[in-house]
Amino acid sequence: MKQIVFIADYFVEQIIGGGELNNKELATIFKNKDYDIKEIQSRFVTLEFLESCKESFIILSNFVELSFDCREALCDLNYIIYEHDHKYLKSRNPATYENFKAPDSEIINYNLYKSAIAVLCQSNLHKKILQSNLDIDNVINLGGNLWSEESLNIIEEMSKLEKKDCCSIMQSDIPHKNTSGALRYCNYKDLKYELISDRDYKQFLRKLGSNSKFLFLPQTPETLSRVVVEARMMGCSVMTNNLVGATSEEWFEMKGVELINFLRNKKQEIAATIENLIDNCVFQDKQKPLVSILATFCEGKTFLPHFMENMVNQTFFDKCELVIVDADSQDYEQDLINDYMQKYDNIVYCRLDEKLKPTPCFNKTIQLSSGKYLTFAFIDDVKRKDCIEMLYNEIEKDDTINLVYGNVVETGLENQIFENHDFKEMKLFEHSNFDFSKENMIKCLPGPMPLWRRKMHEQNGFFDTKNCNYADDWEMWLRAVESGSKFKKIDEIVGLYLTGGRSQQDDLEQRREEAKLFYKYSHLFGPNFHKYKPYFDQFIGPR
Repeated sequence: MKQIVFIADYFVEQIIGGGELNNKELATIFKNKDYDIKEIQSRFVTLEFLESCKESFIILSNFVELSFDCREALCDLNYIIYEHDHKYLKSRNPATYENFKAPDSEIINYNLYKSAIAVLCQSNLHKKILQSNLDIDNVINLGGNLWSEESLNIIEEMSKLEKKDCCSIMQSDIPHKNTSGALRYCNYKDLKYELISDRDYKQFLRKLGSNSKFLFLPQTPETLSRVVVEARMMGCSVMTNNLVGATSEEWFEMKGVELINFLRNKKQEIAATIENLIDNCVFQDKQKPLVSILATFCEGKTFLPHFMENMVNQTFFDKCELVIVDADSQDYEQDLINDYMQKYDNIVYCRLDEKLKPTPCFNKTIQLSSGKYLTFAFIDDVKRKDCIEMLYNEIEKDDTINLVYGNVVETGLENQIFENHDFKEMKLFEHSNFDFSKENMIKCLPGPMPLWRRKMHEQNGFFDTKNCNYADDWEMWLRAVESGSKFKKIDEIVGLYLTGGRSQQDDLEQRREEAKLFYKYSHLFGPNFHKYKPYFDQFIGPR
């Protein structure tokens, strides 16, 4: 007997909501097919529990209360996501962004969605919004929801009854359901209305179906909206906005018994889609690199040959993958990279068809990567041979540390060999001189060669492409520290940093960007805020 593990924040025994009712019917369908169904609330899921699920098929529904450690572990198992309510966004409201497209810094849980066997959406609108934000290729539109036969029978009964000339408004304390907006609309249009609510689902359906119209004006895109579909099945006219997923489906033109029968058939279709995913699932360990080395360039022929040798000669390279994004360079470096790819199967190369700035390119490298840990590799810098191995060994010692960094030596000479460098009169990279503390994050402590956990991005989003052209790394680390991340410095020289790059330019635009970040995260800096305030004020004026 195949086992399905169903993970959700709540089931109908705790909360009766649209997602919970859908999940109950899905579980019932597969129980009737003789599957062994184990339901567990996400807050009770542990790493030990997930370890026991290696040969189970997992359906992940709502997962707000699932720890990020468990989300990370889940990526190595066999699972699908039954998507509800845009949990790939911090705000969970795509409507706040132009064309529903959020900035990279607002996208969370990316790897969780990318690593799933499939992400199941409930409507065309739902799928379109999700794909525009995540750009992943494992998304399926189910085009509907699941109702029990008992519920459909009640709905069919109500569809045949005469209705009052009145408008139903769902009473909800959830702000984005916008009950107050619907009330204002009815009062403005002088429409007769009735506020409906009932903890008993069947009684709620009877109240909804007793009126001829249903008004619903949500403020965030509804992945489907069961209540809107229920109103249509009962023959009600629906007044709504462009944020209801069900309206993007061709079948929404139906109503009454015609729609009920259509959704009866749709239930079998949805179940068959999921069963097909289960049947085709191969239970095997997912082999992933420990560290993803992230590199990007444009016109890099001066540095790339030396850089590639520096990377493949890392003592830890066989445990890594090297992810390279080429920002439409015209220096014909592809031949060199292809030569290395013939020798090493752990190099991922992506050539873009446009020249992008470094920040979106690094976000692309993260999206393409699969390692548990990530590290920068700027092509004009030089890493010590055991740089990555040292940092990896350090971060593995302590689960509470999310990023490690070391000392970096500045150099004005290109393409040096680390072991041949003259360290007698060395100058250390200033920012990485200090041990980690929130106050010391007044400097970009991690410098150019940190190693960090992927889950920092799962929790906090990607590098900020909207507001940062220079200090993207400083902003990312500050954002992570603000949410509770801890860093650690090791007292070792990990590499050579070539001076004169974009972060060292005497550029007023750059200084203004840094000053804005200084004020945005001023609550982290303690006494250092007042110490450095005069410096930053000279670029944007006192605040």
